[in-house]
Amino acid sequence: MSRIRLFESRDLSEAERLTGLTLEMVTALKRHGRWRRTLPHVESLPVLIWIQRGQGRITVLGRTRGFGPATAIALPPGTPFALVPGTMTEGTLIRMPALFEAPLPDTPRHLRLSDVAVQGELSGLIDRLGRHGDLADPPAGRSALGRVILLSALVEREARTVEAPPTPRPAQLAARFARAVEAHLGSCVTLENIGAELGVTATHLTRTLRETAGMTAAAYMQARLMHEARRRLSDTDASAAMIAADLGFSSPAYFTRAFGREAGQTPSAFRAEARRVASI
Repeated sequence: MSRIRLFESRDLSEAERLTGLTLEMVTALKRHGRWRRTLPHVESLPVLIWIQRGQGRITVLGRTRGFGPATAIALPPGTPFALVPGTMTEGTLIRMPALFEAPLPDTPRHLRLSDVAVQGELSGLIDRLGRHGDLADPPAGRSALGRVILLSALVEREARTVEAPPTPRPAQLAARFARAVEAHLGSCVTLENIGAELGVTATHLTRTLRETAGMTAAAYMQARLMHEARRRLSDTDASAAMIAADLGFSSPAYFTRAFGREAGQTPSAFRAEARRVASI
C-alpha cells in the first residue's frame, strides 16, 4: 500500500516540497521536439498523464496500447514509455514532485475513468494546478501542494476500484526486455546478450516485441538509444564525439551515420535546430 511520506524537515518551504513539479500540454508534444515523447525514454519522477479528448497510443515497458478520452495513465519513476498522441488529442503530462511520495500506484496503471464526476474532479484539479502562480509565495505554494496531494490520492483511489488485469506472458517478457535495455543503455550490449540474460533467444525477443509493440526488439533498442542521443545533443553541451563514446558507438563517424539514418540530419544540424526552436 502506498502512502504519503511526511517531509523530513518542517523547515522546507512549499516551493522546495514541490521540487520537480511540471505540467506539459500533450497537444504541444505533436509539434517541435516530438521525439521527446514518441521514442522510448524514462523520467526520474512519477508521471501522471491525463487524456481529456482524442485518441492515441502509448508504449509502456515494451507493450503498446491505445488510449481514448478520460484516460489516466500513472507511471512510476524509471518506467520506459513512449507517447504518441493523435491529431485531436488534448491532455496533460504531469511530473510529480520529488520530495514526497505521492500515493500513486507503484506499478504502471492505465485507467479509463467512466464516472463523469470523477473526470470533472480530475480535470479541475489539473487546471487549477496549472495556474498555481509563483510557488515561492507561501499561499500559492500551499495551494499547489494541496492540489498535488488531492490529485495523487484521487488517482490511487480510482486505481483501487479497478483490479489491474493479469499481464499476458508476452507482455511480461517485453517488460523484462525493456528494463534490460534501460539497464544496459550505452554499454554496447547486443540483442543476443540481452536474450541470454533473459534466458531466451534473440529471435524469440523479436517475435515478442512484434506482438506487444509492433516493432522488432532491435528497433526498440535503437529507438531508445536515439532518444538518448537526441536528448544529450539538445540538453547538454557535450560534444558529438563524447556522446558517441558514452552511448557505446565505436567511433564518432559511425555515430554520425547511425544518427543520420534515424534523424535525417547530422548531430550538429540537429543540435543547431533544437537550440533555434528552444529560443523561439
